[in-house]
Amino acid sequence: MQLRLRGVRRPTRRSGISPSLPASESALLSFDRKPSAACSRIRDAIEASGFARAISPEIGPMARALAASKKAGAFLCIGSGAGEIGAWVLDGMDHSSGLVVLVEEKREAAVIEREFDRDVRASVHFQDAAVFLNDVRAHRFHLIVDLIADEHPKIVRRGLGLLREGGVYLASHLGDLTRETLARCDQAPAGQISTFEPEDFEVASLGDPWNSLIIVRRVESIRKKRRARSTNR
Repeated sequence: MQLRLRGVRRPTRRSGISPSLPASESALLSFDRKPSAACSRIRDAIEASGFARAISPEIGPMARALAASKKAGAFLCIGSGAGEIGAWVLDGMDHSSGLVVLVEEKREAAVIEREFDRDVRASVHFQDAAVFLNDVRAHRFHLIVDLIADEHPKIVRRGLGLLREGGVYLASHLGDLTRETLARCDQAPAGQISTFEPEDFEVASLGDPWNSLIIVRRVESIRKKRRARSTNR
């Protein structure tokens, strides 16, 4: 059975080239790149304070879209520039969601706190990322945006252990990464709990203009599937 949608024309091919979409339809398929007012204020304030960080302009809209997909979500933004991305996330969040912004500079945290002061959904912390992730190891997040993955790849492994099933880890600026690479990362130090299993994740690399990785925690772990199969035999 073939479905026909009213008002939608079937694309045709000429000389092996697909026709371009009309401007109106193309606009519907693109990200809304307009930042919120808070995002613009944070970016300007951070640049003035000397903590500016080059962030792909596509990361913010993507983070906002991912945040909008979760009801009562828990979100975490890590690294210098996390305030700007956090503003995008707040723009997509519902009122029952919560956002944690983590930076390692006290002055940068102060700038972000001034902008987020009236939004009870957001909290700002300045702390070493590895220490913070250990402190919150009992918590789970729907979305983690990591802006320092290229500088601290071991943080990625720890952060992945904090993802909920179906959660997304958006690692900006990180180079080629596979599950095998993550499996070779150092084990968590003594006293730290790690729930990371490389086989429970899927990785997709996004080229220009994102230059990022999306890592998704499977809804059902491979170990659970194997256990179910062995039980049914």
